[in-house]
Amino acid sequence: MIHVLPPHIASQIAAGEVVQRPASVVKELLENAVDSGADRIDLVLADAGSTLMQVVDNGCGMSSEDALLAFERHATSKIHDIEDLQRVNTFGFRGEALASIASVAHVRLRTRRNEDETGTEITIAGSAVTSQEEAACTAGSDFSVRNLFFNVPARRKFLKSENAEFRHILEEFHRVALCHPEITFTLTHNDKQMYLLPACDSLRSRIGATLGKDIGNQLVDINVNTSLIRIGGYVGRPQDARKTGGNQYFFVNHRFFRSSYLHKALMSAYEKLLPEGRLPSYFIYFETDPGSIDVNIHPAKTEVKFQDEQVLFRMLQAVVREALGKFALAPSIDFDLEGMQHDIPVPLHGGQYVPPPRPDYDPLFNPFFGDSNNAAAPVRELPDVSVLEEQGGSYRQVPILQVRNKYLVTSVASGLLVVHKRRAWERIFYEELLPLFGDRALSVHKLLFPVALNLQPPEAIFIKENSQRLLRLGFETDENGFVTGVPADHPTDRTSVRTSLEEIMEWLEQGIPDGQENFRIAAILARRKACSNENHPVFEYQSVIDRLFSCKEPNYTPFGKPCMTIVPEDQIDKFFV
Repeated sequence: MIHVLPPHIASQIAAGEVVQRPASVVKELLENAVDSGADRIDLVLADAGSTLMQVVDNGCGMSSEDALLAFERHATSKIHDIEDLQRVNTFGFRGEALASIASVAHVRLRTRRNEDETGTEITIAGSAVTSQEEAACTAGSDFSVRNLFFNVPARRKFLKSENAEFRHILEEFHRVALCHPEITFTLTHNDKQMYLLPACDSLRSRIGATLGKDIGNQLVDINVNTSLIRIGGYVGRPQDARKTGGNQYFFVNHRFFRSSYLHKALMSAYEKLLPEGRLPSYFIYFETDPGSIDVNIHPAKTEVKFQDEQVLFRMLQAVVREALGKFALAPSIDFDLEGMQHDIPVPLHGGQYVPPPRPDYDPLFNPFFGDSNNAAAPVRELPDVSVLEEQGGSYRQVPILQVRNKYLVTSVASGLLVVHKRRAWERIFYEELLPLFGDRALSVHKLLFPVALNLQPPEAIFIKENSQRLLRLGFETDENGFVTGVPADHPTDRTSVRTSLEEIMEWLEQGIPDGQENFRIAAILARRKACSNENHPVFEYQSVIDRLFSCKEPNYTPFGKPCMTIVPEDQIDKFFV
């Protein structure tokens, strides 16, 4: 038999579309606070929102009548007729959020308008109003939501860990804060202030304050203004792209939205500029007539329908390409001025002749073949690499030249062998480190002075969540975000430690196949050791090449980068035709 559901059950079912987790509540409350005209919004959390979510603003506030009416389903101040749906330019306009939240939590609202002497306080539990009374409070609104899903235990059971839920809340907090730099935001979690974002007049400043100065310094401006739409914001430089895309944001009229279609347009602008599997950061802000978009196609309003999507696709693609072409040009030529002679003879009197300098050299000396009379420069011959591989072998000595402290050059039977010195050490260290791993955890070398990483909250949470996994990989961290121990062979300077942890976090987020962790951490340690061994005395050059060719895979680093190449003799001959 068909029957109408009781109101409290219908409300809980409807709440499922709006309130999926604590982050859903935070999103709705923050957006309501922005709509109130506030210039300061404070978010207070306990236990990642499962115990408490409180949003305090200094906006317009509500009268006692409106405060009570706000918790009714479909109660809104923004829609009066059907035409208003085409003009809406605010966040909460359907009037479902507060009703949905109140149906699955304990809610208390304190609010007062500027013109009122006293405010009102309302408490609600499971859609039932338990009290409403006059209260002394500051102008604005103070929403407290406690014990989420207290009456839906099955829903509460499916919540993730505290750290995971807190990361979702941070995502919503970032989305609101990043498009409202004119508002001061704070976030406090478990009595610890995580964010203090003062109001500013620059989106770039807000991005840097929210996500880290490093990201703020890696962005390129984009800007185009047409009669159809205005596109502004920032895109990341190709060299700063990461394997995980955590900083990719689209906003339209100060509203965050997702769009795989526009993401494709943006990625096509980076065609042939990004290494395979890398994703750039971007913060794209669209401004357009509210009547030309539909924001009501998804319950969470995270999808937007544009009238002229194909035109927008081409515009976005073009403006990003222009920005990358203007600000991310090919690297400039870096001349090596070391050892340059600045004491150039200049004629003191008109007509004075200054003869050109005459180099002092031995025209019979050949550094690659040598002669018996030059005992100070032993000459050695290295067989072709293919012969070397077949013989497994030893080879005679030849001169090895260093170029710009980066490459080692020597002669082989087929031409010139060029070795990338740092990458060679990377391969050598990798094959030395790998057998030390096995199935056991790495030993930890305690640091005399712990390294402060100065992490943003999302990074700090991720490291805290994976602290035991990191410890197995040789990195010991404490509750305050300090690294107190590193693997025994790891450099201890802050840059090396932070870079290694960033790489580890990147591949942990991607997910590493079983049994691959040891290979990855050995590769990361080898890279750090190689970077700290840039300067080697001359007598070690031969050792580098000897040790490289004794490796199982001398041609490539553990990350697949070439360690060496051979310039064939016939190619060298072409330079002198």
